[in-house]
Amino acid sequence: MSVATTTSQRAPQRFAWRWVLISAGLLALIWATAVESPSLSADLGVHGRLVTVYLIALVFGELARVRMPGGRNVAPIASASALALAFTYHVYAEPDFAVRPAFIVLVVVAGLGMGALVRWASGLQVGLAQVAARTIGVAIAAWAAHRWQPFAGQSIAQMSEDPAIPLFVVASLMVLVGFTAVSAEVALSGLLRAERLGTRLGPALLDELGEALPLTAAVVVAGPFTALMQPVLGLATLPFTLFPVGLTYVAVRRYAANRTTYREIISTLSRMTERGRYTPVDHAQRVAALSVRIGRRLGMAERSIPNLEFAALLHDLGQIALREPIPGGATTSAAPADQAQIAADGAAIVRSTEVLEQVARYIELQAVPYRLVREDDVPVPIESRIIKVANAFDDLTGGHVTPESKASALERLSLGLGYEYDPDVVEALAEVVESGSSPRELSFDR
Repeated sequence: MSVATTTSQRAPQRFAWRWVLISAGLLALIWATAVESPSLSADLGVHGRLVTVYLIALVFGELARVRMPGGRNVAPIASASALALAFTYHVYAEPDFAVRPAFIVLVVVAGLGMGALVRWASGLQVGLAQVAARTIGVAIAAWAAHRWQPFAGQSIAQMSEDPAIPLFVVASLMVLVGFTAVSAEVALSGLLRAERLGTRLGPALLDELGEALPLTAAVVVAGPFTALMQPVLGLATLPFTLFPVGLTYVAVRRYAANRTTYREIISTLSRMTERGRYTPVDHAQRVAALSVRIGRRLGMAERSIPNLEFAALLHDLGQIALREPIPGGATTSAAPADQAQIAADGAAIVRSTEVLEQVARYIELQAVPYRLVREDDVPVPIESRIIKVANAFDDLTGGHVTPESKASALERLSLGLGYEYDPDVVEALAEVVESGSSPRELSFDR
């Protein structure tokens, strides 16, 4: 039975984690409101100034999001502010913040909610599921800080005021709780990543952790640092302790912007072949988007995705060395020797940049038949095998994916399984195209 007729039965169904998280966030809000409703006015009256300062920090932090290359929107200033509030107990010139965890959850939800409303009114992405994940992480930290009693019947927040307990012990416990809370948020974000990108859960979690690590460290340290400094500096502590987080935010924002700019330069270079009428319009863009989705479906690490996309964007660059264009630009209809020469010429051009050696290698090996990998152990990277399949699919469909052209292309590819094409890659391609979403939706930096 062909790949085309069996994939719909084997393709994994995506679980709607975003709705689970949004529902969990709503339940947490209802629970917090029910618990705090009898004393909410009194708590706000006693701690009005403190709550106002933290609300401002939360709203500002929610507005100051940064989009990571993997697509996740992070708000490190908001996360650090929420974590600091969870650990807060004694603040100079303020009443002790001896409140229930539910009150902290309400304040955090109010701050994040106001920030989300401003983003929505400004036409920016809100990301309710990510806000819910952040709220769940803060709820864990608030409960652990105010209800867990690891020493002498005292909570971690109360221990910060006990001179008999070394300060480094309190700080260590706070960092442990903060790391647990932020890890929970990262894990939930991994579920969202797996759903959004259609990739496997394990690689998505690892990618989320790797991408969030620099910001995670800054957030986890800033929360306890703020709580331990507030007995001395009071409400003026927050701007000082959030300053390092802000610097990290600026650095990450620049990194993400540089990656986006770098990709746009590569994308512009990839259009040389269509400008010279060697390839159809947007062929390279479609092959790149499809290659990225196949790579993610196969469980490739996110750090490997950019080079895969760059190689796919430039896979036909060698055609500019041809005297006469290939009819329709379809390299799958060219002789094997011509395919290999086009790949070699493209790799040579890319190597001349002296910064894309890995990308050049993927381009150079894209024309190698899979049988040489199976029979002669030729070391062809999975990226090259993915580009070979994605390019063939786009050539066969002519860039117009209809039910008929899709079925026909998959049938043609299935005839070359094990000889020309990697069966695992073709199966992943079939699962991707059967999912029904546009290949452009999941380009790595969009």
